[in-house]
Amino acid sequence: MNKEMQNFKEMLLATLFNSGAAAAGIADLTAAENAIRLHADQRLARFGRAVSFIIPFPRSVIEELREGPSNTYLHYYRAVNTLIDDLSIRLSARLELEGYETFPIPSSQRTGTKRLNSIFPHRIAAYLAGLGWIGKSGCLVTQKYGSRVRLGTVLTNAPLPPDKPLDLDCGNCNLCMKACPAQAIKGVNFTPDTPLTERLNPELCDQYQNKVRDSFGKRVCGLCLAACPIGKPL
Repeated sequence: MNKEMQNFKEMLLATLFNSGAAAAGIADLTAAENAIRLHADQRLARFGRAVSFIIPFPRSVIEELREGPSNTYLHYYRAVNTLIDDLSIRLSARLELEGYETFPIPSSQRTGTKRLNSIFPHRIAAYLAGLGWIGKSGCLVTQKYGSRVRLGTVLTNAPLPPDKPLDLDCGNCNLCMKACPAQAIKGVNFTPDTPLTERLNPELCDQYQNKVRDSFGKRVCGLCLAACPIGKPL
């Protein structure tokens, strides 16, 4: 059975790679039950695994954000999210064809005007799947692209062999905190048991993006992504 599930895992990940994902892995959600309790909708706690994958964001487009809000960034933000949702639906269908339950997490969805996170944090699944670590900005940081990625997640009850988190963090780097115009980043390294509010003030980030919308017409920032020294364009 283990070999069969390992082969099934490899097939699923290969499908993602062939469709544009730069990295993918399996998260054991039972290894971080307290983090799930803190950060996710409890209706989804029944899922023991997550298939996590990343789509790299064009680094030169992120770099433009240093000069201010960018319509090009907004265009590709929507395009990448569409690709993620498409891959998530395809992956979910493949798992359900084998008789497993799934729940594809929307690529970008707020759960209300007062709750600024999603029903399940993509970054937690990606962290548990070994795709990177959660930086001080609250974004996933990968070894190749830094935080210039978008994440996809499909929850499932399929007993897929899990990957392991990386033993890495941002160390003493605070460049994202210094770059944040909203002063929303507190410079605290992530741990699974640390509440988001001890690391970030998401309301300040939200308020700043509302100000940008008033002047630019759309909510956009991304300066923390552009500031990350890992994966910077040459």
